[in-house]
Amino acid sequence: MTSQSIDYQELLFAFRQGAIQLINEKQELNQINVFPVSDGDTGSNLASLMETILEETNDESTSVIEVFENIAEASLLGARGNSGIIFAQYFNGIYNNLLLQEEKSSVKSFVTSVKLAISEAYQAIENPVEGTIITVIRSWAEALNKGDQIHSLENLLPQALIETKQALDNTTRQLKILQKNQVVDAGAKGFYLFIEGFTKAFINKQAVDKPRERLNESVKIEISETLHRNSSEPKYRYCTEILIDQVTQTKEAIQTKLSAYGDSLIVSINRGKARIHIHSNQPDQVLDYLNTVGQPIQQKVDDMLLQYRVNTQKRAPIALVTDSIADLPADYVLDNQIHVLPMNILIGNTSYIDKITIQSNQFFELNKKQSERATSSQPTLKTVKNLFSFLETKYEAILVITVAGKLSGTFYTVKEAAKHISSPNTRIEVIDSKQNSAAQGLLVMCANEWIQSGIGFTELVERTRHKRSQLKILVSVDDLNPMIDSGRIPQFAGKIAKKVNLKPIVSLNEAGEGTLSAFTFSLEGNEKKIIKQLKKMHKSSTIKRYAVIHANSEKRALVWKNELIKHLGFQPSYIMDISTVIAMSAGQGSVAVAVELGEGADLI
Repeated sequence: MTSQSIDYQELLFAFRQGAIQLINEKQELNQINVFPVSDGDTGSNLASLMETILEETNDESTSVIEVFENIAEASLLGARGNSGIIFAQYFNGIYNNLLLQEEKSSVKSFVTSVKLAISEAYQAIENPVEGTIITVIRSWAEALNKGDQIHSLENLLPQALIETKQALDNTTRQLKILQKNQVVDAGAKGFYLFIEGFTKAFINKQAVDKPRERLNESVKIEISETLHRNSSEPKYRYCTEILIDQVTQTKEAIQTKLSAYGDSLIVSINRGKARIHIHSNQPDQVLDYLNTVGQPIQQKVDDMLLQYRVNTQKRAPIALVTDSIADLPADYVLDNQIHVLPMNILIGNTSYIDKITIQSNQFFELNKKQSERATSSQPTLKTVKNLFSFLETKYEAILVITVAGKLSGTFYTVKEAAKHISSPNTRIEVIDSKQNSAAQGLLVMCANEWIQSGIGFTELVERTRHKRSQLKILVSVDDLNPMIDSGRIPQFAGKIAKKVNLKPIVSLNEAGEGTLSAFTFSLEGNEKKIIKQLKKMHKSSTIKRYAVIHANSEKRALVWKNELIKHLGFQPSYIMDISTVIAMSAGQGSVAVAVELGEGADLI
């Protein structure tokens, strides 16, 4: 065997061209994605990985080992989905094995490392399935290692690419679901596309193509209905991915513990970081455990069940979107196919996903252990763009109802993302609810009922805008500190009320700003004033429906419910915990009532 060296600049160039080749074909990968779940996002996930590699390898490398180190680190940070994490583990495996080689820049060391790394890729998967990306990776590595003589990568790569293509084509015969849909495995094809671009660039020394889309643009998800019509409903609802740092447990220990929470488990660990992928109904419990073995630094959760139902049994031609501050029962949201943009909560060094990886009752326990105040942030622009990219392929129009613009930047983020809707036939409207919590939830409920009744989009938007003025939320708060600290109520008035121990009713004005009124000296007096206001509203304009919400204070909320039934004469539409973001500002023990009034409402 020769010890011919690899030019590190040519190697990096080939890696980057392979990444671009895959990014350019991500839509096709989404279309053929039927295994393990028909969620149509394999291309999007692999494109996200490749975009991260491109972003993280802009700086000049000075050696082959440095190229692989940067690729390995970037892939661990950018990996998403089953195939993405296997990809990342394989790249990390190549780097780890290359470190053990005497000649780290030789062709011999490279081909040896790509073969040895196969075992690490397999180890990342709880139950390896042949006929997927892992099979094609193995075929490529073994093809490079055939024969006793290793001359140059220019001689080895073309034949290896041919054998990789054969392995890819064979995946259709290896898995029944692929054979039924007459497609190759999407992850396997993603790896082949990368290797194809890598090979052509390394041999020809020319760029294979330019990226057809800007980096960080929304990743368009296009799913073929005909390909997916035979897919079954997913057993587990959430595709959960978490990146943790400072890992203290072995891969085997983490796999053993997490296997009880779902399936499709993949654990990739390198240099103190771990990328976890699992399909689960309990993403909050998955994160609870991972908090004990390391520091979570990234999270991503996709609602596979909602995506499946939209793909197979869409309820209406208009998509309804809100954010997680809108308090609505989880079953109602799923059953009515309402799409929710999650807010983010930072507690200590960990960022959580509202109502997914953290619930409000968990928040209060976690927050007790922190010296710094927890903070929240609106969904990222990329998150919103990605959702719109999916929705515009499924719906004729999209209505978004956000939390009050005076309370959050969500409205403006969504408005910006809406500019990037690419389909000229998809109408979109973003409405500032000028409400929050259950009042926002009741507005979403009204809009959903109108959508289900079949009204046109223009009338839907008009009704929704008009309905905003007929909603009201009244909040009883024991401790004003959280609202003062978060800026949800006027600082001056809040501090005065706190100083003399007054218990005000907290609400929102017509612009969606926090206000204080009806000051009392006790919670009991505060509650009586709220009941009195609601009775007056009901008498003047009729309360059509109402909801009771609370911040980890179910007992107090149930007392309110009984009082309201007695005075209003009917049951609340729902009673539930408030969102974590609202819990942060309302404080533990808070209880609120949101009402929808009829025409001619006197909101007081």
